[in-house]
Amino acid sequence: MRFGWPLLLLCASCSRGPAIAPNSIVSNNPCIDAILAEIAAPGQIAAVSTYSHDADNGSAPLDWARNLPALGTSAEEIIAAKPRLVLTGNLASSGTNAALEKAGVHTIALGVPANVAESITQIRRIALAIDRVDSGESLVMKIEKSMPAKLPKLQTAIIWQNGGFVAGKGTLQDSLLHSAGYANASDSYGLKSWDILPIETLIRNPPDVIFMPLSARGEQARALLARQRLLRHLKGNVLIVNFPDKLLFCGGPTIIKVMDALR
Repeated sequence: MRFGWPLLLLCASCSRGPAIAPNSIVSNNPCIDAILAEIAAPGQIAAVSTYSHDADNGSAPLDWARNLPALGTSAEEIIAAKPRLVLTGNLASSGTNAALEKAGVHTIALGVPANVAESITQIRRIALAIDRVDSGESLVMKIEKSMPAKLPKLQTAIIWQNGGFVAGKGTLQDSLLHSAGYANASDSYGLKSWDILPIETLIRNPPDVIFMPLSARGEQARALLARQRLLRHLKGNVLIVNFPDKLLFCGGPTIIKVMDALR
């Protein structure tokens, strides 16, 4: 889930360096970019998402992404790039994918995975599309290896991002919490798949562990400081673990980083 993405779209017409090579493979989705960074051959990808050029929002390695031109989500921009293959997110609501299909642009659209199995399916689909099946399987093995063989003693936990949003049922993050041996406390607060948890509610009924960012910028930084002051009342009773918001954005190789944090 990416609450910072709409702001980055304002820069869709900004200068992005070198032109995109025609008849090439491009991506305009940051989660796909993260997978491509792991499995694509050098020089195989001609463009990545604008989000992947942003240090706070990108999930792919920043140096790798910034060596490539950035591509936005508008159909006009994608068609103008004349790609051989576009790897993209589910842009049906904006009409982009329909416009690409009408223009005859070969497109593979992928949604947001709800669990590890769906993320692995996406990796294999991307790997097959770019003829990098073996590299895809190597990434799958790394993800499977990151899953604990034996679950620890069950504790309650939440993943609580800037803005107060909590990952609940039906999200990949909920799936990963359970894989790491936690009971997602989102259920006890009656929250939806992504919902806001007021700090007053949390303080009245805290979980054992809170995974949350310990730094932020701008208005978010001031809100985070206020939250941290209130959380001092829970000191000694709740474990607070650094969990940057960018770990919430994608599946793929990000799953490995998430499991490291949850452990």
